[in-house]
Amino acid sequence: MKKRAISALLVIIISFTALSGRLYYISSSADFVSVQPHIRVRELGTKKGTIYDRNASPLTNSEAKTILCAKPTTKNSVLVSNLKGKKFAKSTILKGYFTSFFIEESKSVTQNDDTRCFEIFERYSNNVALHILGYTDIDGNGVTGIEKYYQNEISKHNGSLSVAYSADALGRMLIGEAVEVRDNNYYSKGGIMLTLDKEIQVITENALKNCGIDKGAAVVLDVESSAILACASTPIYERDNIEKHLNSPDSPFLNRAIECFPVGSVFKPVTAAAALESNITLSEYNCIGYIEKSGNKFKCNKTEGHGNIDFNTAIAMSCNPYFIEYSTQAGAKKLLKTAKALGFGKSIDLGNDFITPSGSLPTTKELNSSAAVGNLGFGQGKLTASPLQIATCFATIANGGIYNEPYIYKGEIDKNGNLTPAIQSDGKRVLSKSTCRTIKNAMAKTTTEGTGTGAYTSLFDSCTKTATAQSGQYDENGVEIKYCWFVGFFPIEKPRYVICILKENGSSGGTDGAPVFKEISENIYINDLS
Repeated sequence: MKKRAISALLVIIISFTALSGRLYYISSSADFVSVQPHIRVRELGTKKGTIYDRNASPLTNSEAKTILCAKPTTKNSVLVSNLKGKKFAKSTILKGYFTSFFIEESKSVTQNDDTRCFEIFERYSNNVALHILGYTDIDGNGVTGIEKYYQNEISKHNGSLSVAYSADALGRMLIGEAVEVRDNNYYSKGGIMLTLDKEIQVITENALKNCGIDKGAAVVLDVESSAILACASTPIYERDNIEKHLNSPDSPFLNRAIECFPVGSVFKPVTAAAALESNITLSEYNCIGYIEKSGNKFKCNKTEGHGNIDFNTAIAMSCNPYFIEYSTQAGAKKLLKTAKALGFGKSIDLGNDFITPSGSLPTTKELNSSAAVGNLGFGQGKLTASPLQIATCFATIANGGIYNEPYIYKGEIDKNGNLTPAIQSDGKRVLSKSTCRTIKNAMAKTTTEGTGTGAYTSLFDSCTKTATAQSGQYDENGVEIKYCWFVGFFPIEKPRYVICILKENGSSGGTDGAPVFKEISENIYINDLS
């Protein structure tokens, strides 16, 4: 009895073992794969909302690559072999798998129900407006610039593209099944529009490069509105190789267009405005090469002095004693009030907490002597500002005394490409028309006879101002680092554009900045105003 029970138990164990083995064979063998379909989804691409320039030209998602999707058919096996090689075809389509891969733009493929091509957008295809646009992390989150501060507005228009198809348990596409294209907002035109002008931005970036500005910046504003048309900084970095630049001594991540630096003589028109708004007549002055205030001697940039000069010549030749004298006549309070009204010492809000550095102005308490006031009068001392702030100041003068806060966000683009404009603040009069007219006339002489003649062009007349600011910083050779500025607007009759250029560690504003101004202004004129 015991032996029979043991035998029966052995039979049961052997039977279960055999059954288990058979089930494993069936589940693992291609001959016994279930024909019940499984839905496979293949992601082809994801896309963030597009950033456009003011003319609806895309600054991101501007270029696309073509991806080919092919069903496992005999005809497609030949096509894939020709495009990607036999080895690739053997491991994919010849085994019955739905296949997708990027193809060269020059390759021509006939599309049908079994073969489809799709455009897959690249977020960045160039470095245009690199610093102001910024970049994203691996998850698509904005890290700097517009990408960071307008993340919510942009991501509202994110999209994805995928295909779905029926496959067996081994992932092989079922014969005769259709492919479902799942376009989740991928080909939407939605995004945001900026005030940047792509053509002007490219012109500006090329001018910095062509004129040897290796560390510096340039800003172009619309005179009437202070809309930012171009915002360029150099050196640049590589978005796809951030780590490479982390320890660079040239600080390529720094957007020098909105960072603040010592100002120098581009502040002199502010001093002139303070005096004129105080009803002080800017008469002739005898420059002997220096001026003394509160026991301090301030030298002129011309050692022997300019002699008797009027205001126009003082601006054109950038005479230090002239503006030191009239700054003390205007006084500390009026000088500071005028500077603040023109945007000095004040952050610029570009929207969504994208707030630029404010720079620095001395306080009234710090301007406790005629020497301290005079030092500020020609742009020295505790005074820093950004190229964007300097451009805004001169846009105000060009605009007849109306100050407009610079802005870069123009509005939202819906999925059909329609713009909902953002609300912009109204301008504010901060200088009289007569004050601005007097300063403009003097600045015109800078281009024709003064320190800015390198910007002269026969195409149009312009108003310009130069500066070479001391920094109190020294390089490895013990040479003081100078910040060289060039700012101006054109055409004189009805100014439309203001351009500000900064070169870090340059030689002089006229030498470094004038050629950049000339190249930018001439190209804008040829493309837009001629």
